[in-house]
Amino acid sequence: MIIKWFKKKVVQWVREDWNSPKSESNLVSASTSSISKGRRIDNSGMNFTIHSANGGYVMEYNTYDPRTDDRNTALHIIPSDQDLGQGIAHIITLEMLRK
Repeated sequence: MIIKWFKKKVVQWVREDWNSPKSESNLVSASTSSISKGRRIDNSGMNFTIHSANGGYVMEYNTYDPRTDDRNTALHIIPSDQDLGQGIAHIITLEMLRK
């Protein structure tokens, strides 16, 4: 009995929120502010960070393994004589083949 009442309240709340008029500018500012605070859109995908270093770049590659509930990190070096975009493409290909 209490579960049915609770479900009705949740459905009513969602319908009220769904039907309330929202301006597009509010939606854009809300989504922009949440991204600018450093929140990730998807925590289960691949993430990488490029760090500038002497003689090239260091790419930090992070993935989440749901089987072990662990984040895996790998560091890769991209020398300054190699094209940065090509180096990133090679690293992503290598990491995808490891899966």
